[in-house]
Amino acid sequence: MVMYISLFSGGISSFESTCRLLDEFPNETRIWFFDTKIEDQDTYRFIKDCEVFFNMKIEIYSDGRNPWQVFRDERYIGNSRITPCNKLLKRRVLENKLHEEEFDNERIILVFGISGDEDYRGKRISEGWRRKNIYTKFPLLENPIYYGQGYEEFERKYNLISPRLYKLGFKHNNCGGACVKAGIKQWTHLYDNFPNIYLWHEEQEKITRQLLQKDVSILRDRNGGITKPLTLEALRRRIE
Repeated sequence: MVMYISLFSGGISSFESTCRLLDEFPNETRIWFFDTKIEDQDTYRFIKDCEVFFNMKIEIYSDGRNPWQVFRDERYIGNSRITPCNKLLKRRVLENKLHEEEFDNERIILVFGISGDEDYRGKRISEGWRRKNIYTKFPLLENPIYYGQGYEEFERKYNLISPRLYKLGFKHNNCGGACVKAGIKQWTHLYDNFPNIYLWHEEQEKITRQLLQKDVSILRDRNGGITKPLTLEALRRRIE
């Protein structure tokens, strides 16, 4: 029997993707969520609401570390180009779980909730997993739907409360709004909405820089035509 594994991110796109999957393959579907340990607290509420809606348990797995612990272990701070956190906290945990369950790769289909505005990612993801003899499926690319930040439409359609980050203007509901792939604009938005969370990340970056003894940071300052590291502390002072 083919097993479909919906990779649930905690956002409304992966919710929609999972809904379509369950409509088509209700008895061959499992739902997996990979916890980075820095998720927004409301994400866990949303997961519980989704379990009730799906009438199915969402299985939560974790490496046990958060991204900053990964950066220190790997001696590299993630950024918009390279994300060791995604590699180790999501992809590696997924691969280990597949191995642990002793799945036949040829009978596994990984299902991603990539929305219509991210179709460029689908081909790259598909090719990567095919090298491991694993197939992929992208329900929202097969029949695109664009929620974007239109969470009101989502709430009307499913009678569910969407994750609060959408209502606060964040594009995605992952990593508590503190994704290292985000730019200056989103980190500024994080500071405006959750200053204490921003300050925690600022402190973690400072600790990591001291450990590495290098002038490295998540963000880059390109003012004046010269690219140089921009620490979260420096960005906060600029905002203030």
